[in-house]
Amino acid sequence: MAGINSVAKWVASGLVLCLLCACTPYQRWIEQGDLSNQVIAGTRYQHRVLINPAGRSHPAPEHWHVYIEGDGRAVDGNGRPSRDPTPRTPLLLPMVLEDPAPALYLGRPCYFHTADAHCSPVDWTLGRYSRDTVDSMAAVVRRQIPATATLTLIGHSGGGTLAVLLAAQLTNVTRVVTLAGNLQVAQWTRHHHYSPLTLSLDPGSEPPLEPGIQQFHFAGAQDEEVLPSWIQHYARQQPDAHFQLLQGTGHRQGWPLWWTLISFEPTIKTP
Repeated sequence: MAGINSVAKWVASGLVLCLLCACTPYQRWIEQGDLSNQVIAGTRYQHRVLINPAGRSHPAPEHWHVYIEGDGRAVDGNGRPSRDPTPRTPLLLPMVLEDPAPALYLGRPCYFHTADAHCSPVDWTLGRYSRDTVDSMAAVVRRQIPATATLTLIGHSGGGTLAVLLAAQLTNVTRVVTLAGNLQVAQWTRHHHYSPLTLSLDPGSEPPLEPGIQQFHFAGAQDEEVLPSWIQHYARQQPDAHFQLLQGTGHRQGWPLWWTLISFEPTIKTP
C-alpha cells in the first residue's frame, strides 16, 4: 500500500507542477476551435473527449471521424516514466479543428489531466496498449456515438496502434487510418532496445481485421522511430489495407500537411 501511495503522490505532484508551468497548450486549441470539452468515464479510466462544431451541429451524424493521439511523453529523456504523458504539441488536435466532418478527439487513459485515481506510470508505459485501455476507450466511443453511425478511426503513432485494436472491438468501424502507426510493437521495442511492453497488446500478433474495414496506413519516408517497412509489412497481412509512403515526412514532421488525406468522405484523397 505504501508503494501505491508513493506512486500516486509522485504522479499528483507532477500534474500540479505541469499546471503551474502552464504546459497545457491543448487547452488553447480547445478554446480557439470552439471544441466541446468533457471528461467521460470508460470501463476503468476517465477520458477527455473533445467534439468539433460539425459534430455538435448535426442532430444525428451518419459518420464520425474519431482521432487518437500518439504516446506523447511516456518517458523522460533518461528513459524513466514521465510524470505526465500528455503531449506538449498534440499532432492530431489541429486536424480535428480543420476537419469539416463530425469529429471526436478521444483522449487516452491518464492523458490530458483527467485527475483519474486509477492512473499510474504503468498505464502510459508497459500498459499503454493494454486490454483495459482498449476496453475503456471502446466504451467511451459507444457512449458518445450511436451504434447506427459508422466510424473512421484515425491515429498517429501509438494512437494508430489503438485505432487498429479498437477497430477489432467496435462493430460500426468502416475505415482505419494510421499515420506512422506503431503496428509491430514487439519489433519496435527490439529495434530501439526499449523495455518490452509486457502488459500491452500488439497489432502485429493480433488476427487481421475484418475484410469490410478499409485500412489506410501512411508512413513517413524520414521516420526513424517507426520504420516504414514495419508498417508496409503489417498492411500486407491485412485483407483490405493500403500502404502509402510520404516523402518529406518524419515521425512527427510533415503530417499536418496531409490532413486532407483523411478528412473527406467517401474516399481517401491522395497527393
